[in-house]
Amino acid sequence: MEEINFDPFRDRQARDIRNSLSAAFTRSVEELTPTAFESTGQSLLQTKLPDAKKSYILDHLERYRKCLAIFIRQPETTLLQKSLILWDNELFFEVHEILEKLWMEAQGREKIALQGLIRAAGVYILMRGGSRKGMEKMAAKAVKALEENLDVFPDFPSPHRLLAKLKALDPHPPKLRQ
Repeated sequence: MEEINFDPFRDRQARDIRNSLSAAFTRSVEELTPTAFESTGQSLLQTKLPDAKKSYILDHLERYRKCLAIFIRQPETTLLQKSLILWDNELFFEVHEILEKLWMEAQGREKIALQGLIRAAGVYILMRGGSRKGMEKMAAKAVKALEENLDVFPDFPSPHRLLAKLKALDPHPPKLRQ
């Protein structure tokens, strides 16, 4: 997990960095090329930034490269499968961004299940920001949505592990593809 020194909840510059990198990464995922996130990251690194922000950028660029390499090797990977790869690399904000595209087109129980997964990612985003009350509320909503609807994703590899971690508010996120 990232250091608390990078705080997009209270620091506008950190939020802008996170959002810019994530948007560029999402474009790179769509295009299956690292151009967007690499150029955004390098542009950000050229500015005068504190070490914690530079570390965040470098860390995320490395994680993005790792994930994108998997997506390129497996171009038939669905957005849901991609979100699980991102999750296992603790890219929870990016999980939210990727799943939101599916959520906007989904209907019925699938939409509710996707919302549960988005909220589950949100729990781990909030954990980084230290919002205990927010985490508890979001985790409860995620658990309810997932327990009632996760069967709409028959290939989801580890729903019980995810549910257990959310219920316990375990700060160590589960790996979802193992």
